[in-house]
Amino acid sequence: MTIQPIGSTSVALYITPADLKERGLTPSGLTLERALELTQDAFAQAGITLDGSIEIEAYPDACGVLVFARVSAPEHIWLSFGDLETLLDAARSLSVPRPDAALFWWEGRYWLSFPAGAEQAANRLSEFGRLESPRPHQEARLAEHGRLLVDRNALGVLLSFFPV
Repeated sequence: MTIQPIGSTSVALYITPADLKERGLTPSGLTLERALELTQDAFAQAGITLDGSIEIEAYPDACGVLVFARVSAPEHIWLSFGDLETLLDAARSLSVPRPDAALFWWEGRYWLSFPAGAEQAANRLSEFGRLESPRPHQEARLAEHGRLLVDRNALGVLLSFFPV
C-alpha cells in the first residue's frame, strides 16, 4: 500500500492487487467497510494518528484500488471520571469553570464533554480523570444509552451544588 498526503486532512491511498490478494480480497469484491479497514491499517503503518472520524471514497479497478480519505477533526473532547468526588476535585482545579461543558452518566462513569479547542482545560482535568480517545458517534451513543445530567456549564452547576 502506498499512502500520499494531500493537504493537512486528506490522503490518497493506493492498494495494489498484491495487497488485496494478501488479505483474500479482489478489487471487485472489496466492500466500503473493508476499504475503510485497509485505510485505517495504512494510517497505522504510516504512523499517522487518526484524531476524529474518517471519510473515504474507494475506486476499485483491475490495477488495484485508489482510496481518498479525509479525516475530520473531533467536534468534542471527552473525559470520563470514575466517581463524583474525583469529578468535583477536577472541577475545583480550574480557576474558572468552562460554561461550554456538558455532563453525562454512562457505563458507571461520568462523561464530561467540551467543544474542540478546549485542550488546555481538558489537559488540566485529565490529571483527575481519563481523557477518552475520540470514537465515532460518541455523542449519539451517550444520548441513546447514557443519561444527560447537565447540558451546559456542567462544572459550574456541580460546584454550586457541592461547594468546597
